[in-house]
Amino acid sequence: MSLVKQQGILSPGTQYAKDADVIMTAAVLGWAWSRLTNADVNKRHARVDFEVEDSNKMSEQELREKPLDPTHLSAIQKLNQLLQASGLKPDQKVVLGKTPIWTTGGRITGGSGDASSNDPNRYNPPLPDGTAARLFLLATQADTADKLGYQGRGAYTGFIDGRTDGQTGLMSTFRRNVPFDITYGRRWHPPEALPDKPWGMIGAANEQDNNDPAKPGLKQQGMHFEGPAPQRNRDICAYTHGMIQAIYDVRVNKLANDLSPNKKTPYNPGTPYEIAVGKKTTKLASCFPCSIFMEATGHPASSTHLGRGESWSPMYPPPNSTTTQHKAWQACNTQWQDYCKTIIDAGLQCLKKAPAQLKDEWKLSVGALDLYLNGPNGVNKTPATAAQAYANLILDAVTVHDSEVSRINRTLK
Repeated sequence: MSLVKQQGILSPGTQYAKDADVIMTAAVLGWAWSRLTNADVNKRHARVDFEVEDSNKMSEQELREKPLDPTHLSAIQKLNQLLQASGLKPDQKVVLGKTPIWTTGGRITGGSGDASSNDPNRYNPPLPDGTAARLFLLATQADTADKLGYQGRGAYTGFIDGRTDGQTGLMSTFRRNVPFDITYGRRWHPPEALPDKPWGMIGAANEQDNNDPAKPGLKQQGMHFEGPAPQRNRDICAYTHGMIQAIYDVRVNKLANDLSPNKKTPYNPGTPYEIAVGKKTTKLASCFPCSIFMEATGHPASSTHLGRGESWSPMYPPPNSTTTQHKAWQACNTQWQDYCKTIIDAGLQCLKKAPAQLKDEWKLSVGALDLYLNGPNGVNKTPATAAQAYANLILDAVTVHDSEVSRINRTLK
């Protein structure tokens, strides 16, 4: 991966915060456009959910009566205005909803996002059975729930249900350094990292690995750290959430069965879930980076939020690996990269069709995005690696930590 150190993600002359705003605004717009224009009328809907504070203390009626969050309402209105200015009909719009009431063991489902929001199985699927049931019980009962999976802020724990044979354990958020190999394309780093930690790191440096029971580090809260400790101004931290690991696991098992001389028919590789085992993140919705990976790989999220997807990352198979596991990872990554290209292209076209909806200070970054993709030296001049370059823009943008709803509100009028 070639590492570029410069002020802007898109060019040396732009500001990385505004570039990140524009990249992610384009991605959200394109995601909405692709769903609202889906060839399958039953999938032609786009919904974003936000978490009502202390919703676990409310009744269902109290939650329904709670007013919509004004920050999210503003962002959704701006998205819909721009989508209509770009050619969508008034009834083709993003809908703002609320996440279901959280309890320990609440689940995000990979694959139910195409169902109607009125379908109870979209948000509350049947409980697992067999081996999965025993693992689920360990992860959710009071005396063991605080000892399993990732307990910290910002991510749930991956889980598989319904597999024909066998069961994979819980999958905690996985932190590693971004691998620098040309195989993985160009990545961006600012000229200087933040003064107190490596670029992309979630939390302060002293919050990573800390055995103090009063202030346990992320590692002690169940996050899996892989490889050497990241170094400031050299490395970029990357985080793979439990849901993404679960999707890889489903694909690995499907491919292994397909290639087996003793192939089982029928065979169910399982359904990927994230389950809540801690108390620091309670929204039953997938972050936007997770949601687009889920959409691309055929597991649309039961619920999507526009909060933070800080330093989100896929897994990186080693170059030229021929193992079943790494082939499955790469197959998922290729689908995701192609989808990133689809949605950023669609979102950029929306931004170009409705320049009056853009705030002036962000127009330079919109032009830089267009030039980076479609200019004389743009990534689309090399079709074989173009989709990877689009996907890497999203990865670069989410290393600039902020919520997608804030980025949208800053970028659009």
